[in-house]
Amino acid sequence: MKSLPPALRFYVVSVIAAGIGLLVVLRPVVTSTTLPGVVFFVLLAFVSEMLPVPLPNREATISVGFVVIYASILLFGPREGAWIAALGTIRLKDLSGKVKPHIVLFNRALLGICGGLAGLVFLWTGGVPYIVVGGGPLIPAVLAGLVYITVNTVLMVGVMALQSKVPPLRMFLENFRWMLPNLVVYEPLGAMLAQVYLRQGRPAVALFLVPLLVARCSFQLYIKMRTAYVETISTLTASLDAKDPSTLGHSERVARYATEIGRKMGLDYQQLDLLRYVGILHDIGKIGIRDAILKKPGRFTAEEYEEMKKHPGLGAGIIVGIKSLGTASSWVRHHHERYDGNGFPDHLQDGNIPLGARIIAVADSLDAITSKRVYKPAMEWETAIAEMQRCSGTQFDPEVVRVFVSVADALKPDGPPPQAAEVEGARREAAATKGGDGA
Repeated sequence: MKSLPPALRFYVVSVIAAGIGLLVVLRPVVTSTTLPGVVFFVLLAFVSEMLPVPLPNREATISVGFVVIYASILLFGPREGAWIAALGTIRLKDLSGKVKPHIVLFNRALLGICGGLAGLVFLWTGGVPYIVVGGGPLIPAVLAGLVYITVNTVLMVGVMALQSKVPPLRMFLENFRWMLPNLVVYEPLGAMLAQVYLRQGRPAVALFLVPLLVARCSFQLYIKMRTAYVETISTLTASLDAKDPSTLGHSERVARYATEIGRKMGLDYQQLDLLRYVGILHDIGKIGIRDAILKKPGRFTAEEYEEMKKHPGLGAGIIVGIKSLGTASSWVRHHHERYDGNGFPDHLQDGNIPLGARIIAVADSLDAITSKRVYKPAMEWETAIAEMQRCSGTQFDPEVVRVFVSVADALKPDGPPPQAAEVEGARREAAATKGGDGA
């Protein structure tokens, strides 16, 4: 734990201390009547945790154990519910020693807090253990589930944001927003599980594992689809890098710059996702440009320049075929338009240029002038900021430039300016803005 950053270490220690304290206060009063049921639900939770689903781009995972824990809260109340949440969710890798002790303790404490608080809310709002939905008041059961989901989400977002140095809201939007509706839907499953246990006994509960596995599969399918989607986009970009290695890494940096500018401008998470993906794919149309032009070290002839100017339209044609990105194809088509109307391919100006295209134009030019090429040195970051400001109102949207300047310090690379691969025959990227003003 000593290797953790101070803020993260304090957070982890605080959650562990709070969780242990709550579990001590909620020591279960287990009787010969309740002991078999508690042990059964601990084992059931353990089994449900054996099939975790990884969150996208993170080391953290989720499972359908919530259904089992929620049922145990409705059946036994906060004391047993908290301990079932803490102990039943231990995974085989935790017991094998492959996970650091402080991580195991943190997870146990976090889930104990979730189960304990949810159970207390269940009692405080009039819920009665062993009288589940259908035989007792509905509101306490619903509130208990919402409290569990909310506390779990908040605590997980906190630790993952500190660990990754990512703003909590961004962490939530990228990893949890899609999950919450699914978990809320699982509340009825938990209530049904409790009812089955009360009315049919433990053997019947085994049959209930089938919908739990179906629920787990729905989580996993979503993650696989999302992963495949991102991998497809990355593969398309890799094909461009293979064709023109002089700009290796350019698209990823453009996506990062564009997303941060869009976030500062208040775009919603769907628009930010589009900025990220379209930022990666903004130059994909260059796949359709001849190598002799892409890799030409000198200035283009008039005919060559006209062919190079086709790449935004070619890229838009590719993007429009991707259903989830089709609406943003205009961003790709118009990312070389200029605010004063002197860009290409359609000579749009100011507000007629889609906002996404205006943002990508700034991000694209920023990376172009701060990256080293065979034919030019990288511009210093501070000089690049001044250059973007100089071109505000002519090449770039003044508002986008203003927002960029406000986040420029956060966007500045930690190390030396990014360098593209220095390969023989690298083409002059600047020639693509022939007749342009500045960046």
